Amino acid sequence: MRPILLVLVSVRLAIALLLAEEATNFPSPDRRFALSVGSYATGHSDSATGNWIIDSEKKPGAIVDRASGNVVLELPTPLREEDKVIWSADSKWLAFNHRGNETAELTGASGKTTEVTVYFWNGASFEKVKLPELPEPELQLKSYKKAGHPFGRELHFDKDEVTPLRWLKSGALVVSREYGMTDNTGESVSYSRVYVTTIGFDAKRVAFIQNVNKQKQKVDTHN
Repeated sequence: MRPILLVLVSVRLAIALLLAEEATNFPSPDRRFALSVGSYATGHSDSATGNWIIDSEKKPGAIVDRASGNVVLELPTPLREEDKVIWSADSKWLAFNHRGNETAELTGASGKTTEVTVYFWNGASFEKVKLPELPEPELQLKSYKKAGHPFGRELHFDKDEVTPLRWLKSGALVVSREYGMTDNTGESVSYSRVYVTTIGFDAKRVAFIQNVNKQKQKVDTHN
């Protein structure tokens, strides 16, 4: 009975490790590289002393060579589960978005903010490509003709999320930017709008905006 239990435990452990690898690594189409998302530090409070005990240290994300396992490029921080990663078909371009606690601290925003980062494989290393400033979706808020609200206009920032959607055959990158806020001045009304932008790259990998598709604004009134 004991050998059978050991086999079952080993099988379950192998499956868990395989699933963990699939969940945290994004291989390039040519299978040469992979983006490892890394992990944030974890810990727990000791019930006896109340001290914080570190269970695992912070591990930054990285682009790795799958054959050797060597780190080709270490990223500043880990990525999160909700971050989106996309490779171009030729495996030379990598785009991903990321939201970190440090972003909110720097901007002072209480909502969700994400940004897109792009890297290019030049044959020797991955180089970061500077992206153009994306147009901010314009929101048409309800106007209040009656002045004199006791606290002035109460606007709450909800989100400013930039997400990579896909690489085109032309080499251009399609991204979306969703901007949203809630107006609590009279009644609670949430506004959001998405701009879908196509970013092109010239022969020297200078990025520029090719096209902007402005989608219709969404309005949600909270009762």
